[in-house]
Amino acid sequence: MTLVVHAPGSYDAERRYVLDVVLTEWLGLKYVLAPQVGPGVVIELAGDPGGRQLALPEILFALRREVWLSERSMPVLPLTRLTTQGTSGIEGADPGGREPDTREIAPLPVLFGEPGAAGPVWRRTATGLGTAVDLLGSVFFCLTRYEEVVRRTRDLHGRFPASASVAATERFLDRPIVDEYVDLLWTAMQALWPALVRRQSTFRLRMTHDIDHPWSALGKRPTAILRGLAGDLLRRRDAVLAGRRLRAAADARAGRVDRDPFNTYDVLMETSERNGLRSVFYFMAGTTPAAFDHRYRLSDAPFAGILRRIHERGHEVGLHASHGSLDSSEMTIVEFDALRAACRAAGFDQATWGVRQHYLRFENPQTSRNHEAAGFEHDSTIGFADDVGFRAGTCREYPLFDLYASRPLRLRERPLVVMDTTLFAYLGLDADGAASRVRAIVDACRRHQGDAVVLYHNDRLAGARLRAHYQTLVRDLARPS
Repeated sequence: MTLVVHAPGSYDAERRYVLDVVLTEWLGLKYVLAPQVGPGVVIELAGDPGGRQLALPEILFALRREVWLSERSMPVLPLTRLTTQGTSGIEGADPGGREPDTREIAPLPVLFGEPGAAGPVWRRTATGLGTAVDLLGSVFFCLTRYEEVVRRTRDLHGRFPASASVAATERFLDRPIVDEYVDLLWTAMQALWPALVRRQSTFRLRMTHDIDHPWSALGKRPTAILRGLAGDLLRRRDAVLAGRRLRAAADARAGRVDRDPFNTYDVLMETSERNGLRSVFYFMAGTTPAAFDHRYRLSDAPFAGILRRIHERGHEVGLHASHGSLDSSEMTIVEFDALRAACRAAGFDQATWGVRQHYLRFENPQTSRNHEAAGFEHDSTIGFADDVGFRAGTCREYPLFDLYASRPLRLRERPLVVMDTTLFAYLGLDADGAASRVRAIVDACRRHQGDAVVLYHNDRLAGARLRAHYQTLVRDLARPS
């Protein structure tokens, strides 16, 4: 069964990209693109004797080229919101073998839509169903991080902050809005053509760990160790941890790290294995003198055994690209080569490799170009540091797109939805508050049968309280609903 998508000829690469992601990759449907004389997009099913049609407006891809990637192309705030329940003509449509969602769903924010739209998302037409929402343009806007190219707001680390995003401004950062758009599109198509079959997906919890500080003492200056001790006693109020840090400082003189409180690699692996998961450990391999990079060398003796254990136990190693590699393809390649050399010295290689930028630094699209040129298959940088939620609007893996070159990339994104530093440092939550926020975000991923990519640093588990918090949290998150 093949869908025929009738669309204008403008923005062909952009339109094909979003159709490939939504229809082919996510929904598992075949389609062909055909010319459309009038405005908007009309979707038909080839050979449908009833001639039923699904009509979508085009707002983003109808813009003049001189307006593209300018402030005038951005969504108009405040956004229109349409109701998604009780929509005329599609009540009872099968959600593709999924359990029906009986929650009270908040009205749908419309990034791009027809002016003056109101009421339900879908409406009956003479030939089928229509909507006032530019679903394809809205999905494209989110996946490509379009607003980060248009708006140059940046924080101390050169990052586009959550607070500057449309999602945060309009208070839907905690909703995977792209996945909601896709589910609504499917609901309409399934109502028109009940014989269509949606590709099934399953929820996956992906635990990841950035290794910023591999040890609390080895390789650290005395002033750094003293600051850590002060934090243990005054901020964390953990005298036991302070004692362990002191012991690690003494051990470090002999190159010993087995009792270092930051040596939590086995704890992280055991927690994942106990819950049927596989962790990804992102190691730094750069030795740049930047103030924000915590310099360590993977060629140092303790790393070979750790890297080997990670691989032998079925977990994954990736690159934690340095603070300074944000816009440097050469630096990214050098660091990746160093990581692979360390892994080969430890006796293994991997079939695929992933990357995450230090401090979640991401310059669109240059950082993705660097990662693709270096030979990475996937990235997991696209998540906000200052808030949890869905920076790309989705919890599904997807291929990236170069907005300047108007071409899809081979590099795939595994969007990050939760980081421990965000919870405890930026949002100032305690363990219970952090667990509540994580569960809410992961539950949204579970409802959409996507991937929940969660980041906890190895040094976060140094103290007994947060180690217990982590182990309980992962157990609860991995438990079938």
